[in-house]
Amino acid sequence: MERKYGIDIKWLAVTSFEFRCGNTTVVSDPYITECVGTDCTWENVEGCDIMLLGHAHWDHITDIPRLVDKFHPLILCGDQTALPMAQWLNYTPTRIYPMYPDLELDFGDVKVKALYGRHTDLKQGYNDLLVRLHQNEFAQADPGIAALQGIGSLEYRNFLLTLPNGTKVLLWGNDPTIEQVNIRKALKPDIAIIQRSSAPEDIRRKAEFAAAIGCKVVIPHHHDFRGVDDPAIVETFRDEFLKLVPDGIFLAPKHGEWLSL
Repeated sequence: MERKYGIDIKWLAVTSFEFRCGNTTVVSDPYITECVGTDCTWENVEGCDIMLLGHAHWDHITDIPRLVDKFHPLILCGDQTALPMAQWLNYTPTRIYPMYPDLELDFGDVKVKALYGRHTDLKQGYNDLLVRLHQNEFAQADPGIAALQGIGSLEYRNFLLTLPNGTKVLLWGNDPTIEQVNIRKALKPDIAIIQRSSAPEDIRRKAEFAAAIGCKVVIPHHHDFRGVDDPAIVETFRDEFLKLVPDGIFLAPKHGEWLSL
């Protein structure tokens, strides 16, 4: 597609993306190396000045120590996540930014705004969910990861990136509930990176969400960590979105490949 928005975006795995914003590189939710759905590893990350953390479940964080050791990024995460994250990494506290909802920080090449979010409904009580999360191999092996799992179930931050040219990119991964629609439609992002669903009704709701917030470009992110991603689901998502936004653009990313937008 014609370069219009002035940003380069690379999908690595699950909700991990690399964004080139001028001379600043932003990486989100780095769970890459252990993901069975991709051949990418943390070494496919070319730069990381700023790291965004939507929430602290294991499938969003396992490559954080590797990227911290190599790039020493600023880490932007929810305020409840900040302290146990600093403890887990033994990281310099001034490089961890507790992001309260609606806090926007201007880093020159990019502004980053934290948006209130809620994890998709996992349909379990908190205690039952915590037992399940602690049974994961990463939580079993690392007490620091285990300590983050409960907070990861309660606290979620979506993020809006704004470039100096006005381009807005939304990174979002929640259920399309009414309060989520109402928060986002006031922002009118140009590009929305949205967690795809599998059930037909959920796919329609995600497409309706994308249309309601006024975005022109949709990029799905997928739970490919189980190696079961289905291209037909992405195609259905595309068709549902384009029905509602005929002049829109739906881009299905490939692991490790840059999209120049």
